[in-house]
Amino acid sequence: MNRRPITFDSSASLGLAREVERSVADSRPLSAADLFSLASSAYGGTLAEGAYAPRDAYDAAELGLHLHLLRTVGRLPAEAAGARDALAEVERLSALLPSQTRRTAEQNDYQQFSTPAAYAGLCAWVSGVGEGDRVLEPSAGTGALCAFALAAGAAVHANELADRRADLLAVLLAEADQDPAQSLTRENADHLDAIVPASVRADVVLMNPPFSQTAGRLGSRRVPTVGTDHVLQALRRLDVGGRLVAVLSAGVRRSKPTHRPFFQAVDAGPFRLRADVEVGGAVYRPYGTSVRTRLLVVDRSTESGSGGGTGLVEAVVESVAEAVDVLAPVRR
Repeated sequence: MNRRPITFDSSASLGLAREVERSVADSRPLSAADLFSLASSAYGGTLAEGAYAPRDAYDAAELGLHLHLLRTVGRLPAEAAGARDALAEVERLSALLPSQTRRTAEQNDYQQFSTPAAYAGLCAWVSGVGEGDRVLEPSAGTGALCAFALAAGAAVHANELADRRADLLAVLLAEADQDPAQSLTRENADHLDAIVPASVRADVVLMNPPFSQTAGRLGSRRVPTVGTDHVLQALRRLDVGGRLVAVLSAGVRRSKPTHRPFFQAVDAGPFRLRADVEVGGAVYRPYGTSVRTRLLVVDRSTESGSGGGTGLVEAVVESVAEAVDVLAPVRR
């Protein structure tokens, strides 16, 4: 069979996202067959014919979920019990979508593993993001982290290198009455501070950078400091009194010589590492991987103030619900 070359159709992806949004709103489960059937209708051809790639369908489905959450979640409750209940509902809604079992070369090469929605909600919750905050998301993907910040009334600047995903992000931003022409950039976050306009400053940074890939800059070579380098770039845009919450590989550890300079940097003034929590791989399983991750919370104090590690929360958890309880003492 002759396969047609795949070209991204943002209008078809938006149509698919709207179908998924309606399914989620109705609490109607979508199997993989259901999703790809809807995708075939949206793109005017089947997966086997090459009308679209699996990643096109999965990304559009994620956008559909995020659009629903934007409309329904609001700002997450401040208290731990309320946050647990709200995030359990997010997990229920996420489970209506099929597991992402099909990978593409692009996904592997650029480590495009989106933040699971409830995990993104956890990050937003511990950041304390609220109305009037300026939020930066350096590798925004399909907007899971952005959705919770937007729902809380924050002004979000999203950056995403992949055009397909950035086009979907533009829809999410516009849905929240933000102008993508002003609030969306498409740069490689490896050098975020040098590239993004100087006017982009943040009270809150929410981020899930690539763990070890350099967006093709070094081919398939894995670089274990990529994620932490992205964090250090983003910290340069964090204003005094602000907070950064990052999802990194669980392999990022203070005990490793490779990562020791990074931890020294976030332990030193004006920064203060507030939480270092390893999260079990089950959280990511629906998104096509079982990687264990590390959630880091870093505050920026006064320019002359000392960072230090006083009050640092360290833990290993296996679920979002467990993480809420562990992180409650350091919620902003």
